[in-house]
Amino acid sequence: MVRARAEEIRQSVESESRKSKVEAEVRLDGSVAKDTWVRGYEEADIFMRVSPQLTKQQLRNICLPIAKRALSPSKTIERFAEHPYVESAVSFPGGTLRVNVVPCYNVQKGDWHSATDRTPYHTEYVRSHLSEEQHDEVRLLKAFLRGIGGYGADIKTGGFSGMISETLIIARGTFRSALESFVEWNEDRYIDVENYYDGRMNEVRKIFREPLVVIDPVDKGRNLGAAVRASQLWNLVAASRVFSSKPSAAFFFEPKIRPLTRFEFRRQLNTRKSGILCIRLGRIDAVVDILWSQLYRTQRALVGLLESSNFVVMKSASWSDEKAFNALIFELESSTIPATRKHCGPPISKRSESSSFVSKHRENASTVSGPSIENDRWVVIKRRPFTLAKTLLRSVFRSGGAGVGVAPLLIREFKRSAKVYEGSEVAELVSRNSDFGKFMRTFLDGRPVWFAE
Repeated sequence: MVRARAEEIRQSVESESRKSKVEAEVRLDGSVAKDTWVRGYEEADIFMRVSPQLTKQQLRNICLPIAKRALSPSKTIERFAEHPYVESAVSFPGGTLRVNVVPCYNVQKGDWHSATDRTPYHTEYVRSHLSEEQHDEVRLLKAFLRGIGGYGADIKTGGFSGMISETLIIARGTFRSALESFVEWNEDRYIDVENYYDGRMNEVRKIFREPLVVIDPVDKGRNLGAAVRASQLWNLVAASRVFSSKPSAAFFFEPKIRPLTRFEFRRQLNTRKSGILCIRLGRIDAVVDILWSQLYRTQRALVGLLESSNFVVMKSASWSDEKAFNALIFELESSTIPATRKHCGPPISKRSESSSFVSKHRENASTVSGPSIENDRWVVIKRRPFTLAKTLLRSVFRSGGAGVGVAPLLIREFKRSAKVYEGSEVAELVSRNSDFGKFMRTFLDGRPVWFAE
């Protein structure tokens, strides 16, 4: 039924292309085409292969409307890889099929115009290299990756793609062998199923700098693992070690997480004695993957702002319902710091530097004491501009935060709707949104989702 429904949609895209007089080879690709989909996570990729003479802007303006009409009346969402594509959830007897309609260029192998041009070649490669028995080995690996929160090459997840999963099984033969390769993983390892580099590890590491290197079997110059974040790679390594020593079916299922209650959150505050702050933003009009990229970029910038002002950030995160609720969360050792700090200058033996230091701090309004001499150095005691993390974060709202690194698409919302919640105030956000409550439970717990109780 899954394959039949996917074929119906492929034909619909093909029909809409003809109506629009767009010459396109419309293919069924992805896990359905390769017969590696996992029950409950059925997904089909429909690729529109068009002339390379079209610009990427034309690719978007021409192909995306065709895709949306073909998927109507199902609701569609624009997503973004190297260029935009359309995603939709389409019903079929017994479930829901997630469909991606992706424009790409119809080119010969090696003559790539965009990253997605490789996908049809990936499909053919997997079909010709996976044995019948290995289809289920891929399913096991995908289920395991989902269970540990590591499946998906989207920006939000930063995990392992379906093509990486299939390549690992082709390279190692079985699910267990694939996991065993990660049990002993270290920075010198990489996967090269076609032996393009034939053990030339130094050459591989000069070309590819990402934490995980999986050489694309249809393009030796591309790393399939480029989107895998270091934390996801080492999450897989740690989970593989635990599973290897104590196998459990629990690894193959996404954990059921209860929303954190207001009472539980406040109890955590009383136990931790740390400073928890949350910046809440309203709707941000952006393709979902770009939204997450902008949130992560802003999160890093605000961590830098807090740390440069002497607050100790123990952990931080971003969260979004991808609609109208966006949040940046920070846990600090303390949300308040002393009003003054000691600042050590250069050794007195360095005449020029000493002169500059004394001139800079002697008449400065923020200097509380000094410059004085302590052993062989100049020292001053300075007044901090911000002693409350909440006040510091609020200080960027008026300008939108561009000067401290807030991502461009978030600047408007920082000016318009940003609000800082601190401590027990965050409990109100937790109680209003159950999905945010689930996220905050995992954020505060801190352990990997697969971690044994």
